[in-house]
Amino acid sequence: MEKIIHGTDNPRRYRQLDSLRGLAALTVFFGHFLGIKATILSVPVINSTPLITFFNGNAAVMFFFVLSGFVLSLPFIDDKRPLKLTGFYLKRIFRIYPALIFAIVFSVILKQFVFNKASMAPFSGWIQSFWTWPWNKENFLELLKTILLIGPQFKKSLIDPPIWSLIIEMNISLFLPFLIRVAAKENLSCNLLFLVLVTTCSCRGDYWPLPIFHLGILLAKYKHQMVLKVSGWKWIYTGAILLLALFFYNNTLEFLNPILAWPWPYKFIWSNYIIAIGSVIIIVTALASKNTAKFLEHRIFTFFGDISYSFYLIHMPLLITMASLFSYHTALSMVFIFVSTLALAIAISYLIFIFVEKPCRAIAAKWVVKYKILNRV
Repeated sequence: MEKIIHGTDNPRRYRQLDSLRGLAALTVFFGHFLGIKATILSVPVINSTPLITFFNGNAAVMFFFVLSGFVLSLPFIDDKRPLKLTGFYLKRIFRIYPALIFAIVFSVILKQFVFNKASMAPFSGWIQSFWTWPWNKENFLELLKTILLIGPQFKKSLIDPPIWSLIIEMNISLFLPFLIRVAAKENLSCNLLFLVLVTTCSCRGDYWPLPIFHLGILLAKYKHQMVLKVSGWKWIYTGAILLLALFFYNNTLEFLNPILAWPWPYKFIWSNYIIAIGSVIIIVTALASKNTAKFLEHRIFTFFGDISYSFYLIHMPLLITMASLFSYHTALSMVFIFVSTLALAIAISYLIFIFVEKPCRAIAAKWVVKYKILNRV
């Protein structure tokens, strides 16, 4: 999470939101691990209980989108910094691409030299569908498109399946400065009308998540009012609003399945918008509750927040590889797959965070300050 500044002399960041991002990344891993043998919907003990929250990877990605809109817009809305497009885009590129390129190269090495395709038979068709392609001109071109995150349409799950969400992050980053400027200048009524307009214009295209990012921007705009309101509630009301948030957050997997009977694109889009609303409630509660913030600011949680981006990128290639290596090992093969994948993902993600993510972000910040041309537009 980018640093968030309040005023001019009190730099800080919301570490509890770092932790929530880390926990969300873990839920993506848990959901993918479960997908080796089954799906969430086929495991009643998970599907029919609040445990579903810890395996709901799709909802976690929607949470990432809301949080990105919030974090990226807050410095310009809360502190009214001037938003310079060149500097904004440079920081986004240095934030997303270095770790992404490392993850792709790492995945190619695993596929080529470690992955054992012949050992994947015991697993679900979903995980067997990855890394089945041969090295040829067509797939080499697809890999190049993946590295650059550009179209026309390409195989987003070719080498590292989570990359699909990074494509959305980069594409929507082009529009975020415009949305931030509108939100910063307009009042509540205009902002809500503009949200409706953005939703209507984007709901049938590739930019369907744009309103989800926009919700994060509006959360940054009205954060102070919302947090002040919720912080004055009794614990019973806070608990009730969190239950409502979980209801929204998990709607596609249990509570609101009738939505899935709606025609396209509404069954997919509106369900994700409901998840986004649940995510907004969770973020506001984490900011408003001192006890919740203190709990989430524990070093274990913030550590996962720090490595969450690299962990999100690395875990799936490792999961595919470990599944191929331990598929016929013993009756405890699933345990070996889980433990080895999680341990390696944490270790490698930490190294990427220290030696790739942090230095590259520092370079971008330094260039924005040093080169005036990056602060003119």
